[in-house]
Amino acid sequence: MDKECRFNGTGISNGKVSGKIRFLDEKERLKTEDTVTDKNVELKRFKEAQKTAVSEVKELAEKTRLTLGQDEAEIFDIHAMLLQDEDFIEEIIKRIEGGEGAAKATELVAKAQADLLLSLNDEYLSARATDIKDISGQIIRILVGDVDENQRNDCEPYILVAPDLTPSQTVSLDKERILGFVTFGGTPSSHTAILARAMGIPALVGTGAIDKSLNGAFALLNAENGTLVVSPSKDEIAEFERKRGEYNKIAKEHESYLRSVMNKPAVTGSGHKVMVYANIGDESEVAPALSNGAEGIGLLRSEFLYISQNDYPGEEELFESYRDVAIKMQGKRVIVRTLDVGADKQIPYFNIPREENPALGYRGIRVCLDRIETFKSQLRAILRASYFGRVALMLPMIVSAEEIKRTKALLEECKRELSTRGEKFDSQIELGIMIETPASAVMSEELAPLVDFFSVGTNDLAQYTLAADRQNAMVSKICEKNVEPVMRLIKMSADAIHQKGGWIGVCGEMAADLSLTQRFVDMEIDELSVSVPYLLGVRGKISECR
Repeated sequence: MDKECRFNGTGISNGKVSGKIRFLDEKERLKTEDTVTDKNVELKRFKEAQKTAVSEVKELAEKTRLTLGQDEAEIFDIHAMLLQDEDFIEEIIKRIEGGEGAAKATELVAKAQADLLLSLNDEYLSARATDIKDISGQIIRILVGDVDENQRNDCEPYILVAPDLTPSQTVSLDKERILGFVTFGGTPSSHTAILARAMGIPALVGTGAIDKSLNGAFALLNAENGTLVVSPSKDEIAEFERKRGEYNKIAKEHESYLRSVMNKPAVTGSGHKVMVYANIGDESEVAPALSNGAEGIGLLRSEFLYISQNDYPGEEELFESYRDVAIKMQGKRVIVRTLDVGADKQIPYFNIPREENPALGYRGIRVCLDRIETFKSQLRAILRASYFGRVALMLPMIVSAEEIKRTKALLEECKRELSTRGEKFDSQIELGIMIETPASAVMSEELAPLVDFFSVGTNDLAQYTLAADRQNAMVSKICEKNVEPVMRLIKMSADAIHQKGGWIGVCGEMAADLSLTQRFVDMEIDELSVSVPYLLGVRGKISECR
């Protein structure tokens, strides 16, 4: 087709690319009979496929954790939990016992759940419907032996066009062949968008339907202004290439500048030193963090070992994991956040009851102080790891002094137990708390004397302060546009801990927001902790601050 066509959408990552369009291969899945003769055989097939799918998703989470980071990997940690959801599994088993084939039963149950979420007209729940389709599709592919035709290597690099992409399809894209992608639907807050940004793939979402007759046509994809131009004119191609050259030159110069400041202290023009730390999920992320200039680990999320298996990890397993991170960090501070389960991180074997509002429910320190032996096992592991490096521990979801005092009493018990066993540890290990509730910020003057440091979790602090779910697209912009209430609470907390001789860091998404860096410097924030891809940018911005 020679006639120029233009499509508008929302750009979800930066970049300009050109190439031929290729539509996602959506061949019909192999069909199964509506009824089967041997229910037991189908039940066995489903259970084996479900276990295989869980294993594959966990491998995908590990790959994502290693290549992109913990935040992105958590998408697949959640998928693994959804695949093990008892209600989901029971509904499929009921249908199989009623005479339906395993693949058909899985398809119907997933469709019913996804349709229910979509019917609620909520952008956040619509994104969760995509997750349901993704995990059910993985089970079905295993059952029917379907092969992903989009992974073949017999074509030149192309711009992928599809009605939508699931998270697992997105993270599996071959960056050597995918120039960028365009989807008819989707939102900037979807898991697919999050992954595309992390992978650095130029992409548009929400373009509306694109006719398949355009398959193979040459196109210009501009993720910055949200356009896809198919069959462009020669003049338009020339202008596009000129602007792309300018963009690439500026990006290269900026990358060179950031690399030049990587191994220098992050100091402002007025001489204020800010520690730049990394947020990680396990020891596999240490090397990328160090290679990007991390001066320490500001947040080691300790949920990974709990999420990635089917039973509670033992003290020894936890200790070895924390010890390995401490050793690799070579004396740089490593802050381990104690178990933060609950809310969006449900672990089946914890058997946490369903809640109307899990974000305001049984999570974080509340779970730990209720399950003392599980908590003490982790505290002992952290203490033991402290002998091998500069390890600190941090408590999530604090709202009162009583929670800190109870934890400190348990910590002393653990020290006595380890001493009795002849174990070595840092008896003066630093203790900090997350400032992620308005309560902890308002009470910061009373909490500061009980700890060595604060670390502000801006993601939760923002949503609790503004009563707006960050993952609900209908209200998430409230968190983006109303930072002032959150900044005032951070300032209150900073003043309180500094008056008591402690220090304060920021480890949520706002820490990576370069438009706020000067504000944090003005508050005398001591540390900013961000995901690995943002380390260089934050270091460079601090050096530009007054």
